[in-house]
Amino acid sequence: MLKIQKSLVVIDLETSTAEQAIQVLADMLHQAGMVDEHYGAATIDRERKHATGLPTKPFSIAFPHADAEGVMQSALAVASLKTPVVFRNMADPEEELEVELVIMLANKTPEEQINTLQNLAILFGTPQKLSDLKNIQDPDLMVDWLKKELIQGVD
Repeated sequence: MLKIQKSLVVIDLETSTAEQAIQVLADMLHQAGMVDEHYGAATIDRERKHATGLPTKPFSIAFPHADAEGVMQSALAVASLKTPVVFRNMADPEEELEVELVIMLANKTPEEQINTLQNLAILFGTPQKLSDLKNIQDPDLMVDWLKKELIQGVD
């Protein structure tokens, strides 16, 4: 079951690079016991090879993740960024996107990862929902919103 909890949410994260944003989220996942200490480095390495930025409207988002190795409990870590950082576009890695919301996935199985990505892609294909999430300024409310919107298989 996918964990979403307050300790995995940061509002107005101040960072200047995608790698820093990924490491902050990976550290949060590690401190919560969801992933091992190498998950951040593995995710940064994967991001360099397989970009995860999406040119969604009204702003771009990113879904960085690594393979299931090192994941103890499936979870999502979320960062709403104070100022956008550059991620490369998943569909066109040459294109740089100014990302405002980063949702880091940690899934124990490839099937679960695909399911989580599909659910998030459907959810964030709606600009109003994306705006609603970005406008939440309280981690508890963000967790509640994500659980409500992602309903199935979320704890």
